[in-house]
Amino acid sequence: MQILQPIVHETVWGGSFLQPFSYSESESIGHLYNIIDSDQFNNKIIQGTYEGETLHDWFLDNKKKYHLDRFEKLPFLTALVEAADNLSIQVHPDDDSAKALENESFGKNESFYILKTPEMGAMYNGVLTKDKNEFRKAIEQGKTLNYIDKLECKQGDYVYIVGGTLHAATKGTITFEIEENCEHTYRFYDYDRLDSSGKPRQLQVEKALSSLKPELKSQSVPAAGKHIERMYWSEILEDREEVKNNTEVFFFAILLEGETQVKDLKILPGTAVLLEPGDTLILNKNRTVIVGPVVRRLNELFPISYVCESTQVDGRNRKLGVNMYFFIPY
Repeated sequence: MQILQPIVHETVWGGSFLQPFSYSESESIGHLYNIIDSDQFNNKIIQGTYEGETLHDWFLDNKKKYHLDRFEKLPFLTALVEAADNLSIQVHPDDDSAKALENESFGKNESFYILKTPEMGAMYNGVLTKDKNEFRKAIEQGKTLNYIDKLECKQGDYVYIVGGTLHAATKGTITFEIEENCEHTYRFYDYDRLDSSGKPRQLQVEKALSSLKPELKSQSVPAAGKHIERMYWSEILEDREEVKNNTEVFFFAILLEGETQVKDLKILPGTAVLLEPGDTLILNKNRTVIVGPVVRRLNELFPISYVCESTQVDGRNRKLGVNMYFFIPY
């Protein structure tokens, strides 16, 4: 078992909601990164056999054992996110765009668990025209928002966003986000906000338009149940005294409320606990999200032994049985 120190990321649209879980007095916390293995951020391990090292150190030593050796970094990240103001109107590249624009193998798909309903009762999602040239003219004329569609969403929803989908969380939203580990976000519009140096925040309109798939729009579904996407799976646990890793792979547990204790360390919401096979974490019936990798060895996939009944695969409902294998399209 390894316990990760969460990382505060301040943003122009962040707020103070996450202060109690971050030991920070910042009034502009946008992300509290529970799990992140990137060039810019990397969680420090504060308890466990890797204490004092980083999540990346652990991953490099263990990725072959867990059949993730094709990845240079952990293939997903998670964060608690407060949108005290609207986020930029943005898009992430899909795999093809990531290859063409950044010479990288993977783009970014991501998932939102809605923990607090946005003030407007919706997020921005999708465009109202399939004509990119028409949308380009709208951007140039300062009419971007007139061409943006909305997706109604509320506390208790799960939203899966495929790379190439225009989207933005809106004011008042609090989410738990799971993202594929691609660092590229392209902004269409940012409300003319300034960065910390007083300059207008940079837009990436050409790359955004190149990545945009105008036909794509997301859906909101109930958060309950298991959600299995192409690089990660997740589930929210309610009223469980403990969670034990009975699988052949690792996963993470992150409290969303309350607290628990591991030895002499208090675990608050937003702190990730890495559970390897055989590890057990006491939850004290606190609401908790668990997240793990979808992995395969040779040409078959590991079974995730507790997955049963119905679930979500790449955002679509599927029926699965205990110990079923999942085909993941790469």
